[in-house]
Amino acid sequence: MEITKIKLLRVLEILRETDEDHPYTANEIIAKLKLYGLDAERKAVLRDIAALQDYGYDIVLHSDNKRGYFMASREFEDWELKVLMDAAVGASFLTEENSRRLTEKLSALSSGSGRKTLRAVTPLASTVKNGDPTTKNNIDVLLTAIRRKKQVVFQYIYTGPDLKKHLRFDGREYPISPYALIWRNDRYYLVGKYGDYDTLSYYRLERIRNIRVSEKSAVDPERFLGKNADLRIKEFVERNLNNYSGETTAVLLKIEEERIDLLFDTFGPDFRVESRSDGELTVRVTVNDGWGLTAWLLEHGDCVQIIEPAVIREEVIHYLDLIRKKYADMQDSGKE
Repeated sequence: MEITKIKLLRVLEILRETDEDHPYTANEIIAKLKLYGLDAERKAVLRDIAALQDYGYDIVLHSDNKRGYFMASREFEDWELKVLMDAAVGASFLTEENSRRLTEKLSALSSGSGRKTLRAVTPLASTVKNGDPTTKNNIDVLLTAIRRKKQVVFQYIYTGPDLKKHLRFDGREYPISPYALIWRNDRYYLVGKYGDYDTLSYYRLERIRNIRVSEKSAVDPERFLGKNADLRIKEFVERNLNNYSGETTAVLLKIEEERIDLLFDTFGPDFRVESRSDGELTVRVTVNDGWGLTAWLLEHGDCVQIIEPAVIREEVIHYLDLIRKKYADMQDSGKE
């Protein structure tokens, strides 16, 4: 590569270290170029800066002209990089080395001073790492399949009473048309269509084994979801509590007024208040009826009461009876 092109790239690299509080003069840029073994005159550096500006880089002269030039805008703001770095650190499926490399790459997108600040406020030891590369590797394969619009085939595991991992259904393979990857509650999930079934379902990535991209084309989601398939998939994700599938249904709930944040945390603003009385609200929300909903109702049974449909209310009562019986049996055996 020509020296002039190398110098131009180095000038860009140097300016990426700058921000409004830490600009560089042409002479300071010349001094830094010398560290790379490059000699340059002031006029040449100014021409390089002008060329970069013409190319579209937001390089501006400081309001105090004597302080020099700085990169005024970047692809990511520091708060955005902080969020991404925290996600990398907080992901338990990544090893500490994975997280370290990701945070270094992300912080490098900031200015020199911004990089130091981001690294200082983003400790790596903030979560327990399992060191299992399965999820990371599965993401890579699934991205390839989705990009090529191909199905994937994999086996699925579960933990047995012996506390060991076993293949479900004696190792039967799952043929899936993959549509989306979501990260929820520190787990990654695949949303896709199983075989010939015209329904969506979830699969936890850390439970997927021996995944490969199939030669078969993925089924176009619009074939069974209709137009705006992306919106249908989004609704499926939003309405399935704890990522358990089920039929879409409208439920009527009674909840204490001071616990209204619980509804926002779970459903967002997509619920309708139908009545208010004695410190309680009656609200209607559309959700998918499955174990995720039942588990949520059991978890918050101290402040949430299901009014309708009766079949869901009866299912919750059934599980409460099972729980009560287990503890009653324990007390009875203790008395003996």
